[in-house]
Amino acid sequence: MVTKGYARRALLMLWLAAAAMLLGGCVSQIDERGMADLSQKAIRCDIAAPQQDGADGKEALFTLYFLAEDGVTLRPVTRRCAFDGGMSRAQAALDALLGGPAEEETGVIWPDMGKAQADRMLEVSCGVATVDLSAYARTLPQETLYAVRMAIANTLTEFSEISYVNVLIGGREEGLDLGATLPVGTLVHYDELNAGQRYSRLLDQRYSESGVTLLTTLYFPAAGGRLILPEVRSIAYAQVTPIEYLYTILDELGKGAGHPLCVEDFPAPMEYIEEMPEIVRTEDGYLAIELCFDRQIEEDLARCGLTMGVYLAMLSDTLLGFVPGVEGLKVSVGDMDMTEIAAQQTPDGEEIVFEHGLAVRRDFAGYVGAPVTLYAMCEGGLERVQRVMDQSLASSARAKLEILLALPGDGHDAPAHGLLEKDILAVHTGTDAIAVNLSAAFCDAMKTASLQQERAAVYAMVNTLTENSDIPRVAFFFEGEQVETLAGGLEMRGTFMRNPGMVVD
Repeated sequence: MVTKGYARRALLMLWLAAAAMLLGGCVSQIDERGMADLSQKAIRCDIAAPQQDGADGKEALFTLYFLAEDGVTLRPVTRRCAFDGGMSRAQAALDALLGGPAEEETGVIWPDMGKAQADRMLEVSCGVATVDLSAYARTLPQETLYAVRMAIANTLTEFSEISYVNVLIGGREEGLDLGATLPVGTLVHYDELNAGQRYSRLLDQRYSESGVTLLTTLYFPAAGGRLILPEVRSIAYAQVTPIEYLYTILDELGKGAGHPLCVEDFPAPMEYIEEMPEIVRTEDGYLAIELCFDRQIEEDLARCGLTMGVYLAMLSDTLLGFVPGVEGLKVSVGDMDMTEIAAQQTPDGEEIVFEHGLAVRRDFAGYVGAPVTLYAMCEGGLERVQRVMDQSLASSARAKLEILLALPGDGHDAPAHGLLEKDILAVHTGTDAIAVNLSAAFCDAMKTASLQQERAAVYAMVNTLTENSDIPRVAFFFEGEQVETLAGGLEMRGTFMRNPGMVVD
């Protein structure tokens, strides 16, 4: 009979197997004190062992771009804001901006856009932030709405991780003008703060006979086929008409992604179109993009490891995020109208039913991914690897640990997954340290590892957790207590700093 303890050790050793031979003769690139020097000393840890996942509250200094009293000029205001620890800086700044000026912040205003917000309020991935305001924002004058969009873009691009901003209204591109002929496109940071003057210049482009060039955010399937990633391109449109935007973007999607974490080969939309795409008014009165695909697309999607769910997420987020005024996608495959996507055709196994028979962005909530950097064991130390995870979890310490421990090694598929669910008891992100509470069984299993495996496994976690973070330290606990050592090579009490010297270039 196989005991539970033996099974845990076997699972852990499978995870470590990739490093057993590779690290057998490596020499550490930084000197560390041996166990003999510290074993009899009391090492105090100023961090409490976490009993449940959580994060301490934070404070940060934000630059918020409100509107001057004329309603069209941006005015930066510096404010120190307190926010929940689990909230990103970008979300906290956006919430502060939409909440309007504080009482002491005089000379600036913020228009009333209603209290209800859209389902996908803020997404950040690959340097692109997408903000989805509630449909109530459509009641604002067009010039004021453009100033609001500029203010949001300038506020969010104050953060180094954001270079581009899309501001949608109720899940779609509203357009610059009432006729919805010219999209705003993807925004950047603007030194010119007079939004009124910029709005007037852009409005004149409606009459351009030479077309228009705009920054456009496209979405492509990420490797693995479960998520999509954004990519911003400067695209020239020969005519200033919604149908021209539609054709041009579909052609651009067919060129494929430039991001290395995206699927290289997938069905180009225009190659499977049976009838030329149109913008139509449905029987229910909705303005929709009509896409009629040949049935061959189903077979070719399967060949690429993609589902119809991910493919329509790519099309929905791309087209509805740029073609102005359009309310959804009316899709057919062969002679069948798509009013739903079956569970087996979605990456998460959840059926999607299209309201009014139209695919919209909110149907694909949770499909946008974000790249994260992990540190995996390799010959001579640690290797940086990138994976794609749900963008809403990209800053979660637990989520990154789960992906790290699930990395395959030595031909095995995610051998540590069983350990993952049971043995990561809690992860708490503090103001200057991340506390990880693991099970005693995990500690016991690690005692069978070699010294090189122990060191690589610990620093793989430390470097991963502190990557792109202002939190420099990690503390490890086992059933709420710190232990002296695991396999005998590292002093586990106290806290660990990241170790860049272990990374193999």
